[in-house]
Amino acid sequence: METLSAPQQHSINRSEVKIPNTDIRTMAKSSPFYAEAAKIIKGKLAETDATRRRQILNYCEHLRTAYTTKDIDFLYQVFSDEALIIVGNVVKSSKNAAKVEADGKVSYALHTKRDYLSRLSKVFAINKQVDVKFSEFRIVRHPTMDGIYGVSLRQRYSSDRYADDGYLFLLWDFRNASMPLIHVRTWQPSATVAGSDGVVDISDFNLE
Repeated sequence: METLSAPQQHSINRSEVKIPNTDIRTMAKSSPFYAEAAKIIKGKLAETDATRRRQILNYCEHLRTAYTTKDIDFLYQVFSDEALIIVGNVVKSSKNAAKVEADGKVSYALHTKRDYLSRLSKVFAINKQVDVKFSEFRIVRHPTMDGIYGVSLRQRYSSDRYADDGYLFLLWDFRNASMPLIHVRTWQPSATVAGSDGVVDISDFNLE
C-alpha cells in the first residue's frame, strides 16, 4: 500500500457540520455499530477517546444515509480536499485480444476528491434509489497520533443499475472536533479478499 505523509490541516472555508446525535444507549443489537457502541457505554475508555468514538459512530451513520439520500453536500464537507480515494475493481477476462485478460485479479484506481464526488453525483442523478448497508464495523485508534482513527467495515451497495459487496476503510482525522475529515477512503471487492488479513486497515499507512 502506498505510503502517505501525515494528514495536514488546511485553511479552507468549511462550515461546521451539524448532524443529529444518535443515542447509543438505545442502539439495537442488530445495528452494525452496536459492538463499538457497547465499548463506549462500558465506560472503560478515556473520556476523549470515548467522545471521538461516539462522533465516529454518529458521522458514519450519517455517511451511510448521505448515499441513500444523495446528500452530496455532506460528502463534500467530510472528505478532505486532498483525500486519497482508492477503488478496487475486478478485472474480467475478455475475448478481445486488445483488452487486458486478468480474470480474478484486481486493479486499483486512484481518484481525487473532485473526481470521485463528480462521478458519484452522476450516479445519484441516474438512479432513483441507492441503498447502502454496513456490517463488520470496527474502530481502531492510531497508536501514536492523537485524533487519528481507522474505520473498517463491510459495505453492501445497491442501486437501480449496479450492486457490489466489499470492504471499506476510512481514515478519519478528529483533531478538529467541530470538523472531522476523511483523508483516505479505500474499497476492496469482497470476492478478492481472502480472510481478515487481506482487508486494508490503519496499519497499511505510514502517517508519521
